[in-house]
Formats: sequence, structure tokens, C-alpha cells
Amino acid sequence: MIYEGASNDLGKLDHPNGASHRIRCRQINSSDFEGVANLLAAGFRRHDRRYWLDVLQYLGDRKAPDGFPRYGYMLASGTRVVGVLLLIFATLQNRVRCNLSSWYVEQDFRALAPLLVSPVLKCKQVTFLNIWPATNTWSTIEAMGFDRLSGGVFLCAPALSARSIGAKIVLIGDSVRPEGYVPQCEVELLQDHERRGCLSILCHTREDVYPFIFRRRLIRHGFKYSLIPCAQLIYCRDLEGFGRLAGPIGRFLAIRGMPLVLVGANAAIPNVIGKYFDNKSPVYYKGPDRPGLGDLLYTDVALFGV
Repeated sequence: MIYEGASNDLGKLDHPNGASHRIRCRQINSSDFEGVANLLAAGFRRHDRRYWLDVLQYLGDRKAPDGFPRYGYMLASGTRVVGVLLLIFATLQNRVRCNLSSWYVEQDFRALAPLLVSPVLKCKQVTFLNIWPATNTWSTIEAMGFDRLSGGVFLCAPALSARSIGAKIVLIGDSVRPEGYVPQCEVELLQDHERRGCLSILCHTREDVYPFIFRRRLIRHGFKYSLIPCAQLIYCRDLEGFGRLAGPIGRFLAIRGMPLVLVGANAAIPNVIGKYFDNKSPVYYKGPDRPGLGDLLYTDVALFGV
């Protein structure tokens, strides 16, 4: 693959203070962990250095597609890390997907930020996801050829939906395994995300068994920004299925302290009580395989809860 060992010497960059530094763009490796974690902790202040070291360790240990960067790319000024783009590659039904995650560059080097992603986007067989980018980056992302997968979020209270007769919800864990109920490709999705702290569930109906994955989140509400617990939809086969089974799923989640559910969508989901917020936390994608709405598999929000 073109990614293996990829490195690009970008020459010297002159600073306003007159200093000149040689800048390189290259893949992150394990010897860079300290510098990468320090930079990400400075750029994303919600999480400390220890958190980012754990993220990097997980990326190093996890099963990932061969021939692609295991951690991502970095900008180095001499021996100092000044820019980072973490990448999460995964194989879904024999197709490769990549989440562009945790993209941060120091202020003096912001002009070089696009160079972190340019070598990655050359791989045309990969589908790329950019989850909830900052508003001021939307035009840049769209200029790179990304399209919106979902243009907003649907905040709903599914427990208030009508009861689905005969539906039974079970939680995947040590005592309940998904084998025999869903295809093997979904077995791996459920187990991988359950191990990372998600709620992987099976909804048994008279017709079939439907898998769902949720992640616990806190959302801000009101003048004083009180925090309200909710569940983020990470995976379902389609939003129609979620809407049809919203009642029993919502009550299952509400009992566990998550009365509200956030769904990436382009409109309100029929027959589910809630409100659609347009132009809020859009999800972008680029590549040959358009993901389904609400599909955040193997993204930073699913694996790390960011």
C-alpha cells in the first residue's frame, strides 16, 4: 500500500519570530506517543494526557486492516509534534472504512493542516467519515469532496412510543452472546463495541432479531448547561427499524438512566416523539460506500466516547 512508511519533508517554515524549522509529515509510530498525547491534551482540553495515551495504546492493540496507518499522521517541527490526525481504519463486510479522528494542529502551523489528510484521501477504495466537525471547518471539508451523510440530529424520547407487541430486549455481555441470532459480521460489530463500553443489544420480535448499538452520552441543556444523560445511536440496520421498535428499546434504555436518544438524521423519524435539529452536528462521508443513517461504527464517539 502507498501508506506504509509514507513520509514527506515539507521543507522549512518561517515563524513570525524569525525562527526557521524543518517540517515533516509522516505516520505516527509508538515512539511518538508522548508527544502526540501532549499535543492532543493541549488541543482537546476535555481529556488529559493519560486519556490520549490509552487511545493510542488501543489503536496499537486492536485488529485493523493491513497496509493502512495504525495510528494516523503527524506534523513534526524538528523533534516536536505540532500537528496530529488520528485515523481509525476498520473492515465492514470486506470494505474498508476510516474515521478521521482528533485532528489538531498548533496555531503557527495551521496552514499545513490539510497536508495531514491529503495522503489518506488518495486511497479511493476507502470510505471516510468525519464526525461532528467544527462549524468553521465545514466549507474546508466540503472542498475536499466530502458530502453530508446526515445534516442534523433527532433528539427523541423513544420510551413514549407505542409498545411493540412481543418484542424482547437482551443486552450482549458475558452471559448473552449474539452467535446464532445475527450474521457473523454483526456478531463482531456487537462484540467489538460492547468491549469498548457501548450497549450492544438484540431486539427479539416474532419475525426476526434486530441488533442495535448505543453509547451513553451527556448533553448540555438550559441556561446553566446542566448535563442530561442520553444514548447515542451507533448502529442499526436502518432508521425505519429503529422507529418500529422505538418503544421497547426506549424503555430498556430509560430504565438504565438514558431517557433520551440522539440519532444522526436528515429529518424526524416517523412515529417517534422528538425534535429534529437541522444543521446540528452533521456527519460527512467521502468514498464508494455510503454508510447508513445513524451508523457511527468504529468512530471515536463509539470507541472512546468523545
